[in-house]
Amino acid sequence: MPTQANQQQSHQRKRFAPEGHSLGRIDQDLQSVSVAGAGIALILIALTPPAIYAVDGNSMLVLAESIVRHGTIAVPATLGKVGRGGLHYSIWYPLLSIMALPLVATGDMMARLFHLPPHYTAGIWALMLNALLTAATATVTGLLALRLGASRERALTSALAFAFGTVAMVYSRSFFADPLLALITVSGIYLAVDNGRHSASIILISAMAVLAKPTGVVLGPLLSLHGMKKGGGLFRSVPGIIGTATGLALYMSYNYARFLNVLDFGQPTLFSLRNVPIGLAGLLVSPGRGVFWYCPPVLALVGVKWRALKRCDLDLVIAVAAAYLLLYSLWQAWSGGWSWGPRLLLPALPGLIALGAFPRKGWNKALAILALVGFVTNSPNLVSYYERYYQEATVIGQVSEEMILWNPVYSPIVAIWASAFREVKDAQTADISRLVERAGSRGNERDPQSWRVLRTVALWWWILPALRVSRYVGFGAMTALIVAGVILIVKSFPSGHEPTESD
Repeated sequence: MPTQANQQQSHQRKRFAPEGHSLGRIDQDLQSVSVAGAGIALILIALTPPAIYAVDGNSMLVLAESIVRHGTIAVPATLGKVGRGGLHYSIWYPLLSIMALPLVATGDMMARLFHLPPHYTAGIWALMLNALLTAATATVTGLLALRLGASRERALTSALAFAFGTVAMVYSRSFFADPLLALITVSGIYLAVDNGRHSASIILISAMAVLAKPTGVVLGPLLSLHGMKKGGGLFRSVPGIIGTATGLALYMSYNYARFLNVLDFGQPTLFSLRNVPIGLAGLLVSPGRGVFWYCPPVLALVGVKWRALKRCDLDLVIAVAAAYLLLYSLWQAWSGGWSWGPRLLLPALPGLIALGAFPRKGWNKALAILALVGFVTNSPNLVSYYERYYQEATVIGQVSEEMILWNPVYSPIVAIWASAFREVKDAQTADISRLVERAGSRGNERDPQSWRVLRTVALWWWILPALRVSRYVGFGAMTALIVAGVILIVKSFPSGHEPTESD
């Protein structure tokens, strides 16, 4: 006799299974995508850089450090804004810092054991968080494609396309909040698309979206609207709204704790309809930020077999992506500062790429080919920091922000190759011991002398000699992780043919 737990598990699998798929096949599909996700995680961890460069990331890191070491949310003056009690507070987002607390605590312990600078060691450990978040997002992207009805092979392709064919690969090596919001967003879509009821989970997801970045406020209402359209009535339309309201209340409390003003989110709120034309053009097609240039797999949407998708679920994915696009195009700072490609649109990508798993005739290999193009486009960032080019442009003084955003010759996607070459060349003679010794004592981000990290190979093992460890040891560890990751990904793909109902 089946137990109640087994009956419930079987019911959950039936809900997940698209029409015509056996439960055995669904189990295999779920396992394959999960195995591929583990492989992606190993590869991204292997490619972790040696330090955090961006002021955003350093500010969120020191917030986590302040909580771990001092039990306070105050940060150094160079990485925050003055607020309550004359102290300084990070102007960026709290959830990533909170999630990094265990890793920062581990870094502190390792620093004491090996007599290393605590800030540097905490940063190395914290950087692994976004690698794990990106791998998790890729996994849920594949699961979403399965839930929508894609085959295992195409779902796996969509997961890999997101992880390695878009700017997600670049930001898995950073400490920005966008990878976290991407995971929360695609998880919310996945839960909403499921035919079951996930009210408590959707409340939590919607609240977390706001705490990850205030722009996550768009997710909850759209999840509620989707629940209403699917005929769930009040029960399925309320959770997203409740979660968003909860997240806003918590964030406003955080604002008051920092700046004595519930509406002071730290960042300038310069939104205007006048920004929309240039914001849309910039985020979609500009050579400096255009999603079509930096995330080629999105172009696979042209060849999608739309009739294979349920209209209501399709509407949710498109609505979420459109909401992020419109919201950021309203913002005066739509370019995201010193960014690689459309960083601000990262949360919109997983859902769109999951749709790429439904090609019409003649487009079967489009997603895989576009992912390969995207990997090549973004690959210089695996050995260098894209900020190096911005720093060089600032020092030269003859390359304006407008030229970087709109002139193909000066766009990062073109200029990164020469910049990466110069960075790797400089790394041969750079004093890496100073990088470790002076970790945390940063100066002006745009001062060419303030950060030696832009003169290193941007891989964690490059700085090992400063810790009296051979680079060969680090290179061997990186290679082993990548090989293990590739093996897991290869094993996740079906051999010969995918199981059918008769299987």
